[in-house]
Amino acid sequence: MKKWFCLSAALALFAFPGSSYCEEKREQEEPAVTLQEVVVTGTRVEERVERIPASISVIEEEDIKNSNAKNVAELLRSQEGIVVRDLLGNGKTAQVDLRGFGETGPYNNLVLVDGRRVNEIDLSGVDWTQIPLEQVERVEIVRGTGTVLYGDNAVGGVINIITKAPSEGLSVSAGGLAGSYSRHQERFSISGGGPNYGASLFGSYESTDGYRENNNFRAKNIGGNITFDPNQHLSLKLSGSYHADDYGLPGPLTQEELKTDRRGTAYPLDEAETEDGYLNLGSDLRLGKFGDLVVDLSYRDRQSETQWVSYLWAEDRQTETWGVTPRYVLDSEMLGRANKLILGVDFYSAEQDVKSFLGSLSTLSDLASVDRDSYGIYLHDDFSLSQDLILSLGARREKVEYDLSKTDLGPFPLAPLDASLTERENAYVAGITWLYRDQSSLFARANRSFRFPLVDELVVSDFLAGEIRVNDTLKPQTGDHYEAGVRHFFTPNVEGNATFFWAEIKNEIFYNTLTFSNENHPETLHRGVEIGARATVFGKLTLYGNFTYEKATFEKEPFKDKNIPAVPRHKANLGLKVFDVLPGLVFTAQYNYVGSSYLISDQANQFEKIEDYYTVDARLTYAWRRLNAYFGVNNLTDQDFSTYGVVYGFPAQAYFYPAPERNWVAGIEFTF
Repeated sequence: MKKWFCLSAALALFAFPGSSYCEEKREQEEPAVTLQEVVVTGTRVEERVERIPASISVIEEEDIKNSNAKNVAELLRSQEGIVVRDLLGNGKTAQVDLRGFGETGPYNNLVLVDGRRVNEIDLSGVDWTQIPLEQVERVEIVRGTGTVLYGDNAVGGVINIITKAPSEGLSVSAGGLAGSYSRHQERFSISGGGPNYGASLFGSYESTDGYRENNNFRAKNIGGNITFDPNQHLSLKLSGSYHADDYGLPGPLTQEELKTDRRGTAYPLDEAETEDGYLNLGSDLRLGKFGDLVVDLSYRDRQSETQWVSYLWAEDRQTETWGVTPRYVLDSEMLGRANKLILGVDFYSAEQDVKSFLGSLSTLSDLASVDRDSYGIYLHDDFSLSQDLILSLGARREKVEYDLSKTDLGPFPLAPLDASLTERENAYVAGITWLYRDQSSLFARANRSFRFPLVDELVVSDFLAGEIRVNDTLKPQTGDHYEAGVRHFFTPNVEGNATFFWAEIKNEIFYNTLTFSNENHPETLHRGVEIGARATVFGKLTLYGNFTYEKATFEKEPFKDKNIPAVPRHKANLGLKVFDVLPGLVFTAQYNYVGSSYLISDQANQFEKIEDYYTVDARLTYAWRRLNAYFGVNNLTDQDFSTYGVVYGFPAQAYFYPAPERNWVAGIEFTF
C-alpha cells in the first residue's frame, strides 16, 4: 500500500502552472448525433464508427451523468447484446455477458481501461469497482470477437472504459451522495493545465450496508494522470490509481429462504477485502509520413483476502502483472487508395501467489504459484477499394506459457504439482464496409477467435490418484464467427441499427459440477439479432430502445440441443430523456427487461428457469451555474427478482442471489 500512497502523493504535489479561472457556462444539450463519431476500441487507433465492420455503441459522459448506475457494469444493462448479473448488488462481483456465453461470460469478454486489459488470469473475473464511475468519460462497446486486435478473452466482444483527461485551465469539483441501505459517498477532483500539458487528481470514499445482511461495502479510491506534449511529434501520459475495499459475502439463498427472508443470509461472517493499484506510461511518437509509434508500459499489483468462515476456509491471492504493448500505425495511400496499416505486439507477464488456510488466516493448508506469460503479434489493415467501400483484413498469432506449482500442506497431503504448459493459437478477421449514405453503413465480417484456459481451470486436485495435476485434457477454446449489420440514419436526429450474428464454438470451456473440474464441450452454437434505435424529437426529447434475441445451444452430446445456462432468449430496453423544458432540468427514465434462462451449471436443463424480470429506473437532474443536483429511484415498481441463479450440492439444489427492491439515491456536486 505504501508505494501506491507515494504515487498518490506525487500526483497531488504536481503543480498546475499557467492555470487560470474556470469559465462559467451551463452545459449545453448534447446533440442526438455526434457528427463523425470517433472511437479507438474498434481498431486500437482513432477511427470513425461507420468505417468499422462491427456493431459499436458508445455510452457518452452525458449519459453517465444522467444515470443512476453505481458502476460501469450497471451502465451496461441498457445496451443490446449485454446481460449483467450482479451477485452482491454493488458491482464488486458483477458478471457481464456479451453475446450469450452464460456462466463463462466474464471470461469470454475483454475489458479494458484506457486500452489496458484488466481481465484476471484466474476465475475472479473483472472487478467493476476498480475505476470510480465519476472518472469515466465514456465507454466504448465493440460487439463480436476482437481476438485479432486484442487476443485472449475477446471472444464475445470488447468493452473499453475511457477515463477523463486533464482539462485546460483549472477545474475543481467536490460532491457527495446518499441513498438507500445507508449508502453515502464523498468525492473530489482537480484538473488543470495548458495547451501541451495537464494533470488531474481524484479521490473518493463510498460506504453502504447493502440490501441484505452481511452485504456491506466500503471502498476508497485515489489516482490521477499527467500528460505532456513536449513537441508536435511526441506525447506522453502517466496515469495511476489505488483502490481498496472490504465487503461482506452474504451468499445465495434457496427458493424457500427467498420466500421467508430475501434480505437474510446463511453466511453472516464471510467477508473479503482487496487492494488494487496500477501505473501506466504511454507514449505516441508521430513520424509524419512514416507513421506513428505508440507504446504503453503498464504495471498492476492486486491483492485479495477472502474468509469463508462458514466453510472453515480462507485464501490470500496476490497478482503482479506487467504489460508492454507497442504498435506501429501507417495511415497513407497504397495503389492510389487510402490505407491504414497496424502492426503490433502484446506482451503480458503475470505472477500469482496463492495461500489457502484452514479455519482462518493462521493455519496454512496449501501454497500455489503461477507464472503466465503471453506473447501476441498481429497485423490489421483497412484498404479503401473505393471512396465508399473498405476492406478490412487481419491476423494474429499468440502463445501463452504457464509455470504451475502447488503444494498441499493438509493433514492428508496430495503429491505436489510442478509443471509447465505451452499453448499457441491463431486468429483472423476479414470484413467489408459500405458507406452508402452520410454516416449510414452496411458491414459483414468473418472472424476466428480463441480463449486460453484460466489458471484455475488448469489445476485439478485428484484425490483418487492422490496428487495435484494439470488438467492436460483441457484444450484452448476456438470459434468461427460471422456477422452482418446496418447502421442507418433516417435523418440527422433519427438512427437505427441491426446486427445478425452466428458463432460456432469448438471446445467451449464449462465447469462440471460432478467431476469438480473444467471440461471442453465439443461444439456450441451462438446466434441472434440485435436491434436498436434512437431519435431526438421536438428538440427536447430523446427516445431510444433496443431488443436482443439470442439462442445459445449445445450442438453435440452429452447435452445436445440443450440451452446454454444463463443465456436469456429475449432482452429489451426502452428509455427517454427530456431536457431543457425548464432551463437546466433533465428527466430520464429507463425500462429494462431480461427474459428467463436456465440456472448456471444446469447444462442438462433439468431445473426450472430463473424467472424473467423487468425494472423501471428514473432520475431528475438540475444544473445551475456551478451546482449539479439529482434525485433518482431504481426499481420504481418494487419488483422482487434475482439476476443470478446456480445449481450445486448433493443432492443438487437451486440457489439464488436476490436483487434490491425499490431504492433511491440523491446527490450534489459543486464545480469551480
